Amino acid sequence: MTIDDEKFGDQKGTIKLSPHRITTTIKKAAGPPVTTRKSSHSRTQSISTQPVTQKKKQQSRRGSLPTAIHVNEANRFYHSSLNSPIRSPFLLSPIPPLPEKGAIAIHIANPKSDVTSHYITKHENTIKNLSYILIWYFFSTSLSLYNKNLMGRDRFNFNFPLLVSAIHAGLHAIITSLMMWLGGSRWRSATVGMTLNDYLFKVVPCGVAAAVEICCSNAALVYITLSFYTMVKSSTPIWVLLFSFLFGFERPRLLLVAIIVVMVVGVILTVEGETKFDPVGFSLVLIASIVSGLRWSMTQLLLQHENMGISNPIATLYYLTPVMFVTMFTLSLIFEHPLDQFQHSKHFDTVSHIIESFGLMSIGGLLAFAMTLAELYLIKSTNTVTLSVAGISKEIVVIMLSVMIYGDVLTPKNILG
Repeated sequence: MTIDDEKFGDQKGTIKLSPHRITTTIKKAAGPPVTTRKSSHSRTQSISTQPVTQKKKQQSRRGSLPTAIHVNEANRFYHSSLNSPIRSPFLLSPIPPLPEKGAIAIHIANPKSDVTSHYITKHENTIKNLSYILIWYFFSTSLSLYNKNLMGRDRFNFNFPLLVSAIHAGLHAIITSLMMWLGGSRWRSATVGMTLNDYLFKVVPCGVAAAVEICCSNAALVYITLSFYTMVKSSTPIWVLLFSFLFGFERPRLLLVAIIVVMVVGVILTVEGETKFDPVGFSLVLIASIVSGLRWSMTQLLLQHENMGISNPIATLYYLTPVMFVTMFTLSLIFEHPLDQFQHSKHFDTVSHIIESFGLMSIGGLLAFAMTLAELYLIKSTNTVTLSVAGISKEIVVIMLSVMIYGDVLTPKNILG
């Protein structure tokens, strides 16, 4: 086989192939031809049939690196001093020249700095969650003491717990509407995708549950002591865990089941040891605890739906509070008949008493608004189980305050419960 007329610049070559050897003859315009023979068993030289020009071997220190690398038309490497292709399997592409000084800046991440950054972020999240818990402790404890003083029979005896709850929800609706109107994009989501179906089947049930829970909680304080109310209300984590299992937020585990059993035993001991037991008040606070577990599980579900545009706590209250106000005011009209009682109530017999009553209800509304915001931010940052477990410490503080301020009596069974 003969290939003629192959031109590479000013040179012309003829390649002859035989079964046993390959002979390559290169004719130049001037100078003798160079012939390179390859044996059939030479693995190194059989990988290329390109012409190679012999050069004088450079003297170098033993073990030193190659001095030059040349690239021919076929993108193969040849060592200038060894006169053979480079046999390293790692050199698969040409090595680019080094950039000039200052041309390229390479930043290598320090593993220690990444660990430090992660630690700082985790530390900041812990401080933020603790801040939410402390704020919630303060406003929740203040609201419990306020409600007991306002609606207790032996205190101010404002016997309109449902109306008070409705006034609070109405005040929250006004505040959140102003914040959404004046806040602009700070509170509004960039992608609001709430549909009528989402509002009717997700927002409205959550708002109704929140209204029922708050109304029952405030109404229970009319009949029972604050300490007994707090101890029974501490069963809320039981229902939170059960509804978390139902909604898929938590998986049933032996440890969680054991926690629920211990809480149930504690509530039973608390109820059995109560000296001023009232069945109506106990039923109301138990209903409030059950509905509270449903309410916060549904609220967590709402906060996790970014596409609905209510992942922000302010936006959540903006959509929930009108539903809560309508529900609470309807319950007040059905069970309390406030319009009829206003004519005979000492709290609304004069103009000054009317202003005083609505002023006291507004103070409670501000406390409830701050407490609810802290709850929502804590749930958004963690979950409802964290909220319920953190509430146990708050309830111990409330029980101690009720004993010191109101003189509530605790039996050994109460304390054990």
